[in-house]
Amino acid sequence: MVAEITVLGSGTRVLLREHSMSGYAVSHRDFFLLLDCGGGAIRRALEAELPILYVDAIFFSHLHLDHVADLPALLWALDGEGHRRADRPLRLFGPPGFGNFFAGLSALYGKWLERLPVPVLIHEVERERFALGPWQIETFPMFHGTPANGYRLEAEGKILAYTGDTGPCEEIVMLAHDADWLIIECSFPDGHKMPTHTTAGEVGQMAARANCRQVLLTHFYPECFGVDVAAQCQKFFSGKIELAGDLKRLIL
Repeated sequence: MVAEITVLGSGTRVLLREHSMSGYAVSHRDFFLLLDCGGGAIRRALEAELPILYVDAIFFSHLHLDHVADLPALLWALDGEGHRRADRPLRLFGPPGFGNFFAGLSALYGKWLERLPVPVLIHEVERERFALGPWQIETFPMFHGTPANGYRLEAEGKILAYTGDTGPCEEIVMLAHDADWLIIECSFPDGHKMPTHTTAGEVGQMAARANCRQVLLTHFYPECFGVDVAAQCQKFFSGKIELAGDLKRLIL
């Protein structure tokens, strides 16, 4: 096992008890990161007994609230308890515009954000490759009508790809090429096509082109419930397909 992945939120902005907003925890040895941090992600992390106060990095796909809503709450918690990890910086990554978004949080929530006991390092990324902790990371712009990133993480020969929200685009194929796990939004079943989101069949087509091994479908709008979206995906993709649910765990 290289890493353990825990789904903290498999839903959207639609309020559902069973599906919190977007968030995924990735634990590799003593390095702990999040992919997005939407509403409910902190509660799910606590339920999963994950060390949320010691998160090393958060990679935000984009700035819609269902992907960032729990960030202020996490920072507020660190304002009170961050002395426990004062020598361990928190790195926040996001698409173009993320720096202005973070700077604006002080106007909303107060100047305490500028005096946190934990060093908070802000990184805007789009098409970049870099190392962080045990990971080699590559970022790709996604197609969502607003600046958005997908993230590709590789360690010890294993690859995890995460799209965040996106419509079909060539960058998904590059992001997911030969990935062991592709976590990809499947907002709607076939027949509900939207340019800035993907349907189950579109996921299957892109996963097949990317030659990835396993796919986790996530980010479900209610239209997906009562429909066999896995079967729609499987029409095009012959690898393993799983449906995300809050607190589901995967092994990379």
